[in-house]
Amino acid sequence: MYSRHITRREKGAVVFLIDQSGSMAEEINFQGESTSKARALASIANSLIEEFICRSQRERGVGDYFDIAVIGYGGEKATSLLGSGWRRIVDIDTMYVPSTTTRISRHLPDGQTYNYFVERREWITPTAKGRTPMGSALSMAKRLVNNWCKKHPKSFPPIVINITDGEATDSSPEELLRLALKLRDVATEDGNTLLFNIHIASPNECGAQPVQYPCENDPLPVHRFSQLLFEMSSPLPDIYTSAIREFKGTNSTSPARAMCFNTSCDELVGLMNIGTISVERML
Repeated sequence: MYSRHITRREKGAVVFLIDQSGSMAEEINFQGESTSKARALASIANSLIEEFICRSQRERGVGDYFDIAVIGYGGEKATSLLGSGWRRIVDIDTMYVPSTTTRISRHLPDGQTYNYFVERREWITPTAKGRTPMGSALSMAKRLVNNWCKKHPKSFPPIVINITDGEATDSSPEELLRLALKLRDVATEDGNTLLFNIHIASPNECGAQPVQYPCENDPLPVHRFSQLLFEMSSPLPDIYTSAIREFKGTNSTSPARAMCFNTSCDELVGLMNIGTISVERML
């Protein structure tokens, strides 16, 4: 299980669920600058799409190794942000999208900061409005992965990464858990869909300690949403074990859950890299 390599015939699939509710307009510090959570998250999503394009690069150009979907949820419903449903990575690479200049800061060993600027394509634009229809996003993701798994039954199962800063407004906790478990039940011959849930902290968040990829016996923050996210998230297969041990600095053998709570946007980049490490190793 969870051992299939990604090829053009048996490609990989990744779905990003991005919270675009009104609270994402909140200002945070990201990479040394003040910006909104929405803008930081859009920047990270665009960087990851670019990374998938780079992973698919071969001598003759970008190969057809991945299908990507991005679902934004804010206001009253969830919406596909890359057109209708799935997009092949080769098609994403040739989409006409605007570019933006991004400053990258690197901290040097001597304590100084080195800044440089890069041009990055902007498939996802920052949006923050209204409520948090997370249940609608999970339902849309289930339809997408269900159709994908029927077409690619022998492939490594889809990875779904949900990033939010708050609780759903269109579903009760019980309903949200039911939707998450239904999504996780969708499978290929190689395993069930892997659902990651990453909660972004607010600057004024207090009383809840951050927790990242907790094991089954790790204590959770005393917060109702942390327990719900833990139950919603997939137990991670063995291919993630070494990366999580290295990240957390532990030797735990207990399976980790695909959940992070009260994390910062600066940490989000590394956390999402762990979330997609399976497709990097299986390519």
